[in-house]
Amino acid sequence: MPSRLPIHPGRSLHLQLGRATIALVLLATTAWPQETNPVQKMAANEVAARQQRAHFFYISQERSDRTGGHLWKENVVETNDGALRRLVAIDNRPLTATETEAEQRRIDSLVSNPDEFRRLNQAHKDDESRATQLLQILSSNFALVPDGEVNGCIRFAFQPKPEFRPSSYQERIAHELVGTVSLKQPEDRLCTLDAKILHPVEFGFGMLGHIDQGGHFNLARKQIDPKNWKTDHISVHISGRILMLKSLAQNQDAVRTEIRIVPQNLTLAQAAQLTSQ
Repeated sequence: MPSRLPIHPGRSLHLQLGRATIALVLLATTAWPQETNPVQKMAANEVAARQQRAHFFYISQERSDRTGGHLWKENVVETNDGALRRLVAIDNRPLTATETEAEQRRIDSLVSNPDEFRRLNQAHKDDESRATQLLQILSSNFALVPDGEVNGCIRFAFQPKPEFRPSSYQERIAHELVGTVSLKQPEDRLCTLDAKILHPVEFGFGMLGHIDQGGHFNLARKQIDPKNWKTDHISVHISGRILMLKSLAQNQDAVRTEIRIVPQNLTLAQAAQLTSQ
């Protein structure tokens, strides 16, 4: 069984381009007064939902840097301290008995060491907080153009306003993004986000790092119940280099199915039990 790659906080924090950052940076596009801007209203709803979000069970099919390029099927249960994942198949092949035992030992170790589990998940939680900050910073720096309707969701094309003058790493990256965002009314919730990096981004004239031109990402969300939405498709492909030494590789394609809400205050042991069902 391919070894699980350790979760490095720096991986998701490289140049502030983690999944949650990507998902929320562009929600803040605007071309109307705030009180009439549907994307601004949707963005506020997404921030509020994140603060009071439900926890979910889902089955994830993911091919990424984390999986070593293999297709991993995992049962995932979210807890207050992060998502607990149980690997059940590799490249469409169910785990062998030996691999299943090894996976159980890994999960048992996390259950008995909750501090380690929290540490492994902290980078993702930090990134979500950073996403909210970016949303607030960029709420007036993008222009929207209506771009039709897709699957019952209103779509807008976005690009930075000409007067946008970035003053931080986050804003430098956002300044080079163009794409589309769609939302569902009257719920005013995010449906899809599709963006690409139009031009390369350099930091310190390239000495501190850069992000390559042509990187792209998209996500799609579905409504689970009247209040809750969940991302069920993610695709991220971004490359570059940071601090002259470390390659930046954000490559991920994931599909989530059988999404359902689970109790809010599950213990790790309870979550582990749910992943085995």
